[in-house]
Parts: sequence; structure tokens; C-alpha cells
Amino acid sequence: MSEKTVNKKGKKKHRINLFSRFVAFLARPLLWLVYPTKILGKERFPGGGGLCVCNHFTPMDANPILCRLIKKNRHVMIKGEMFKNRLVGDFLRAMGGIPVRRGEADLAAVKEVMSALKKGEKVVVFPEGTRNTSGEELLPLKNGVALMALKTRSQVIPFMYYDKSGFFKKNYLLVGHPFTFDEYYDMPSHEIEDRVTAMMREKMLETRRELIDIVENYKGSYKKYLAAKEGK
Repeated sequence: MSEKTVNKKGKKKHRINLFSRFVAFLARPLLWLVYPTKILGKERFPGGGGLCVCNHFTPMDANPILCRLIKKNRHVMIKGEMFKNRLVGDFLRAMGGIPVRRGEADLAAVKEVMSALKKGEKVVVFPEGTRNTSGEELLPLKNGVALMALKTRSQVIPFMYYDKSGFFKKNYLLVGHPFTFDEYYDMPSHEIEDRVTAMMREKMLETRRELIDIVENYKGSYKKYLAAKEGK
């Protein structure tokens, strides 16, 4: 490798580590103020690595998880088109972004996610594969997402939004109960792909039903919700 190539790579790494991370650091509190989201069930959020799966309404959906729950070693899968601009791409990388080509099997992205999971890091993924504008609770999930957790034997942490985020619009995000696919670890993945995907979907919908109960029956008070559960 030539000295020129080494210098270019060194400069690019330096640019991402300093400038882009500094901008990302400044952007986090601003994004939180512009898109106010109350996170419920924080005590459920586990330590160590894991695959964070969430429903998807807007490009801002990953921010509360990345900015307020995962302090370091965080990643999020983002559509590859967002990385075409160099500066934007560097910023997204500084925020932990992993580019993924939609509509095809992006092995490079899958390998990067699985590598992060094996290192004990957390990765945020939107298993619907695109933003949900259908009005349905949850779009069909992409099978490959569950397989990444299965193959790395990682825990899965479900998240669900109550509504679509908007400028200065209060929203709720519930952390569901973490789970694993341990009962399937010794089975061939091609035989149980649909089953683990269905299990992930049900866990997400279960979290969604719980969130609706908290917001609509307890006015968004997680404390009152827990007290009512303990009193039953």
C-alpha cells in the first residue's frame, strides 16, 4: 500500500473521528428538543450487546435510542442512499450508521451488523425495512433481521413508538422485554427462519399493545401503570 493511500485513509478517519463526531455530539440534544419523546420502561434496557428492533415511521426514529439509552458502541442500519453525500455520510457514520442497500441482499451490511453483535455492541434495526405509512400497526418483517440475532446468539430488545414523531410533538417509546431465540440455537436456520421472524413480530406487537394501554388508560404514566399491575 502506498504512503499516499495510507495518508488518505488516515485523513478520512481523522475527519470522521473529530469533526463528524463533534457535530453529532452537538446534534443529539437538539434532536431531543425538536422531537420530544418520553421513553418508558428504561429499567428493562439491558447491558451488553443486543439487537434493538423498532417500528418505523420517520427518519428520526433511531435518535431517542441512540442519544438517550445507548451511551457507546452503538450502531443503526440506515438506507445506503443517505450516505451518497460525503459529509452527510461521515456524520451518519459518526452517529453509528451502517449503510444498507435496500431491495437486495446486502452481505456487507449484514456482516457489519453481525460483527458488532459478536463484539457485544448494540445495533438498532427497523425490521419492517421501510417507513410505515400504511396505517397498519406493523408491516411484515424482513426475515434476515431475526436471523442475525439467531446466528450471533444475541438478545433482542423490542421498542415500539406510539405514534409518528413530529416537530415539538410529544410521543412515547416503550422498551419491551428482552428475549432470545435460545430454543432454536441448535436448529438449521433455513428451517426456522419464518418461526423466529414470527416470534420477533409477536414480541413487537406485544410491546405495542402494552404501550397503547399505558398511553390510553394511564395517560402515559408508566408509574401509574406499574402500580396498577402490582395492585392486581
